[in-house]
Amino acid sequence: MTGHSSDAVKVLAIDAWDAGSHLQVRRSIERHGQHDWTWIGLKPMAWRWRQRLGMLEAMRGAQAAGHLDRHWDCIVATSLLPVGELRGALPTALRDVPIVLLMHENQVAYPAGHGGWDQRDDHASITDFTALAAADAIVWTSQWNQRSCMAGLKKLLHRAPDQAGAWTDVLKGIEARSSVWWPPVEHPSLEPTIEHNCDNDGRQLCVWPHRHQLDKGPGALLALAKRYSAVHDLGWALLGERRGPTPAALTAFRATFVDRIVVDAYESRASYLGWLQAADWVLSTAKHEFFGIGVVEALLSGCLPWLPARLSYPELLPDVAKGLHPGMSISGADRCELQQTIGDHLADALAPASVSKLERIVSACIDLR
Repeated sequence: MTGHSSDAVKVLAIDAWDAGSHLQVRRSIERHGQHDWTWIGLKPMAWRWRQRLGMLEAMRGAQAAGHLDRHWDCIVATSLLPVGELRGALPTALRDVPIVLLMHENQVAYPAGHGGWDQRDDHASITDFTALAAADAIVWTSQWNQRSCMAGLKKLLHRAPDQAGAWTDVLKGIEARSSVWWPPVEHPSLEPTIEHNCDNDGRQLCVWPHRHQLDKGPGALLALAKRYSAVHDLGWALLGERRGPTPAALTAFRATFVDRIVVDAYESRASYLGWLQAADWVLSTAKHEFFGIGVVEALLSGCLPWLPARLSYPELLPDVAKGLHPGMSISGADRCELQQTIGDHLADALAPASVSKLERIVSACIDLR
């Protein structure tokens, strides 16, 4: 890559899901990183197939590009890649290169989807476990990401035919090699935006920034809107990505609140950020959130948090900003103070600081070898 000195740390990064938040993270690392990063990214497709076969596809791409004949100081793999299998697939000369596993999410705590919340794919969770065990360093996007995965693995391994205690040392080793790292978020004020003149008749505008899928809790959105919309005169902005069939709760939401929906579109980046700046609140009803880039972008844009006290959200907020909701009376001065305090709290997630921390973790992993 251009722009780096010959002695820059050379990192081969492999992502089996180069889209969405993963893609945003990659672009920020490419923009702000001081190491010499080379990326192999696979297009998103059925995630179970990506977890099972994505590594081999990535290795074919790396071979074709000549990457496997080069020297690398470190390999960074993202959380759908089985690290032990990856190391075995590398040429002999690269098998001792330290591997940092970047856990964007974990399959242990990920919702099971249409099969039901508790009908999880144990094989996917075990792949996470063996990847964690094989990595030289592990980077988690939040404390919740780490805690939920480790707690779930302990329960899962307790069911294994072997004695549960046999895995204690492995789990302790994973914990010892772990760091929490907030992924990079570009400050919305530094990006082009489209200004939206939101004439909302004095209503408070609430953003729901999620994908339009069941794991983001559209049923809870509908229930909260029925409870609060009229009482607190709320308007709504549905800005999330649309994938697959529309959940029934969103169809009902549109029919029920047609006169309160200000915008319902997955728009350009500039328009999206403009709506965040025009809004008063950001609401999350997600059933899982391992960090929450969309929510952080809304907070940095000036939205106040209407967030549950679970998942990663308590980490994202200073104490003074927890438990807020549109029914509270907040003066203009108090709002400004809250926005400033929230922004200060999220400083480590801003892209330059976040990428710098990741590169320090990578360098420390190399030094240990």
